[in-house]
Amino acid sequence: MLEACSCGTVAVSTGNAGPTSFPEEHRVTPGPRRRPLVAIAGTLALGVALSAGLLTPAVADEAVDPATAALPAQFTLDGAGFGHGVGMSQWGAYGMAKAGYDAASIVTHYYTGTQVVPAQDDMDIRVALLYQTKRVSVRSEALDPSGGAIEVTVGPTVVVGSPLDTFSFKVRDGQVWATREAGGQTTDLGVAPTATIRWAGTRTPGTAPGGPTLANVTRNKSSLDSSGHRYRYGVIDIVPVSTKKGVELNVVNSVRIHDEYLYGISEVSSSWPEAALQAQAMASRTYAISKIDSGVRQSCSCHVDDGGGPYADQTFTGWGKASAAMGERWVAAVDATKTSDTTGNAILHNGKAIRAFYSASSGGATQNVKDVWGGELPYVVSVPDPWMKTPDNPDASWQVVVPQAQMAAVFGAPAVTSVDVIERDQSGAVKRLSATLPDGQTVTRTGPQFANALRLKSRYVNAVDGKVGPPLPSSDVVAAPAPPAQVPAAAPEQPAPAAPAAAAATVSLLTPADITVRKGKRYKVVGVVRPAQGRLKVWRQKLVKGEWKTVAKERTNRKGRYRFVIKDAGKKSTGTFRVLVVKKKDVVGVSPEFAVRFR
Repeated sequence: MLEACSCGTVAVSTGNAGPTSFPEEHRVTPGPRRRPLVAIAGTLALGVALSAGLLTPAVADEAVDPATAALPAQFTLDGAGFGHGVGMSQWGAYGMAKAGYDAASIVTHYYTGTQVVPAQDDMDIRVALLYQTKRVSVRSEALDPSGGAIEVTVGPTVVVGSPLDTFSFKVRDGQVWATREAGGQTTDLGVAPTATIRWAGTRTPGTAPGGPTLANVTRNKSSLDSSGHRYRYGVIDIVPVSTKKGVELNVVNSVRIHDEYLYGISEVSSSWPEAALQAQAMASRTYAISKIDSGVRQSCSCHVDDGGGPYADQTFTGWGKASAAMGERWVAAVDATKTSDTTGNAILHNGKAIRAFYSASSGGATQNVKDVWGGELPYVVSVPDPWMKTPDNPDASWQVVVPQAQMAAVFGAPAVTSVDVIERDQSGAVKRLSATLPDGQTVTRTGPQFANALRLKSRYVNAVDGKVGPPLPSSDVVAAPAPPAQVPAAAPEQPAPAAPAAAAATVSLLTPADITVRKGKRYKVVGVVRPAQGRLKVWRQKLVKGEWKTVAKERTNRKGRYRFVIKDAGKKSTGTFRVLVVKKKDVVGVSPEFAVRFR
């Protein structure tokens, strides 16, 4: 089954456009498809109409009204595409690759005015695996005979387990409570502001010795034996967060974008042409970098979620992607887009990583971002997408038959005699439709209202009962020239960041990424640097008007741990922070960002 791509929202500043809502999800995954976030408006409206007496089920013995008899029993919609249609069309990229275009030509076609240049991507990104859950179960799995060890840290307690152990986490007194089940006995590991999990065979295994290992993470212990939810790289933090339902737990995997994160992105089938896979790798890398720039979201303690949370960013399946059939082709595509040990090809506009939106398939031309979510992004405008018509695209065209009662409910009317498209946007997607009622009155709906109510695959409705309405843009002529033999020259490449003068270090937090502290109290920030070394310089910095300012300096102890105490000093104490490790004036490690508030 081909994987492909669907959306949440975040406030984004777009220059003169001001704060604008743009989606965080850019995938629609066909078969099995996710249920839309919008309720089935047509079905709900139909139920309301029936209960109000507007629509009465037919009774066989009643006389048939001639006007009612003339009503169409159903309406046939012809359409194309799947998803919001903003940015790169994944099936279009597939078609371009089949036609011989390289990855750089593909992405610069779909993202107007951009260049493909190396960008630093060796930073860690926080990926939410579980969002605001009551409980968590974790178990390790060995990938070779030497693997299987797992380290769990809860406050001062550090234990090393094996695949025979199951660790459980719940909320107690607003903090994380951990237990360990081994040999039929359960051990209480205590309560702490956060819990951290490391495992053998990673960059920072802690005290867990041995070879390659997986961390198996689920909500319920009974699900540990099911497929999926296995993670090969990084560190996992379990963080309490205040919600309307009380304190719950976020589970976050911190992984390096360069390889660990990208290896687990599961957006398109690994069987696709190399250029299409590489284009997806560049789009995914670029989107991740842009999310690092946006900072950590408080509600999920993350930069991005794994595609199943409320933000529905990029689909991240961890080990499942690389270990699946033909997974090595996806890994090779990611590797092919690397430019050094610390950089990879990214899509930039005016020197900055773009918000690289994408969806499964347009209907023949991509959407202007302003026509879907409002606002302006100069690199996300409508462009021709004739390549989405590849015969392999299951949504190159589709047809939906809508019963009379459901269509009438969409327009909030007892009955509808006809439906017409009366306005399209630049891409050809429906902007407004009009329904004519038996008494001659008309009712209009916007394209999004119509598509959401009927749960359509996209807003690219080409005709209703054969009537096109406003003409569709031509999508038969391929505007791009024959593919060049090499990547076209772009703006001068930005030099890759210089390698650090000292060995790199991983800086982790052992306290929550988002915490609210009572006024007058003090908050202790605790973390660890790996590889462990004493007397390392660690600086705490605060984000002030877009710039990082050093506000405190400490040193690590012999185990590599550091500690900062933040006292309540009003606004000076509240904000977004990070921790740097410095050697000979060179920064060799940076922690995830964290937020502290005093209330």
